[in-house]
Formats: sequence, structure tokens, C-alpha cells
Amino acid sequence: MKILCTDLEGTLAPEIWQEIGRNYNIPELSATTREIPDFEDLMNMRMEALQNNAIRYSDLKDFLKTIDPYQGAKEFLNSLKDKYQIVIVSDTFYELALPLIEKLGDYPILCHHLNIKDDYIESYSKRQNDPKRNVVKGFKSMNYECFCMGDSYNDIQMIEESDGAFISAPDEVKASRPDIISFDNYNDLKKYLLHE
Repeated sequence: MKILCTDLEGTLAPEIWQEIGRNYNIPELSATTREIPDFEDLMNMRMEALQNNAIRYSDLKDFLKTIDPYQGAKEFLNSLKDKYQIVIVSDTFYELALPLIEKLGDYPILCHHLNIKDDYIESYSKRQNDPKRNVVKGFKSMNYECFCMGDSYNDIQMIEESDGAFISAPDEVKASRPDIISFDNYNDLKKYLLHE
């Protein structure tokens, strides 16, 4: 059985930070790795925006429960379970993503941690450098065959280590790597993965 390593945000669900930015009217939270490929730069900007706006984590948790996966995402994953073990590999954070993961079907997720102190997000801890690439390398070292899917620049590192494809990627991301196969909907990708 193969392992499907799938990105979360922009692939199966909305960008969580963008949703937070819209809800709290904080434009600085709208950028993603599509616009700012360097994760450290992006996260430093997000941390500063959170601190400047004094958002309590307890309030944020209530809002996070209102974010839903994309239509058809859960059904898409369910349709692959007979052929693939599914692991979500993301540059998001457990503290933000777990409500979405529950709605998708409680698949394992490998991502980063937020450091919370006195009900405020203080900083973040990366799981490791090049986390998506290293997840795939780890699975391959155990003789697993991986297929990886995502929508952004930071997903290329895991797609390069495996079979893989873009799903719902913007034109500029697809244009940056025309050698990577691209799909615009779950149904076509499902047919490809199941050789239908």
C-alpha cells in the first residue's frame, strides 16, 4: 500500500491564517507561502501581527471551529483509503489545524507547534527544517512508496522526493514547475491515483 502525503491549506481546506485575518480584519495575515515563499519571513510577519492585535488564543480556538474543509475534500480522501494510507503534511500548526483535521476524518497530521503563554500565541516551533521533504525521505527509508500533493511552492520539496502532483495550484505556481502534473479538481486526481 502506498502513502498519500497531502498538504492541508489550499489543498483540502482554506488557508487558516487568511481566514483568521478576514475574521479579525488583519490584512497582514492574508499572505501565504504562495506570496512569501520563505517560511521564516512569513511567520515573523504573522507573529508580529498577532502581538500587535492582542488576540487571545481561547477566542481564536472558538473561531477555528467554524472553518470547514473544501466541499468534496473528505469524500475525496475517503475514496482513496483502500489504496493509500493518508497522512497530512503541512506547514500549519497543531493548535490551528486540529478542528479541521477532525472534520476531514482524523487522519494523522505532521506539522509545527505554536508556543502559547497566558492565553496568547507567543512564538512558534518548527518540527524540523525542510519538514515536507524530510517526511517523504523518512517514509522512503522505511520502504514506503509515496505520492504527494499540494498547491504551493512549499509543497514542491515533497513532490520532488516522490511521485506527486499539484491540486488547485495558482497559475504562477504551476508555471514555476511545468514538469509537475497538475489537477484542478478532486475527481480528476482521484481517477489518476486509482487508475480509473
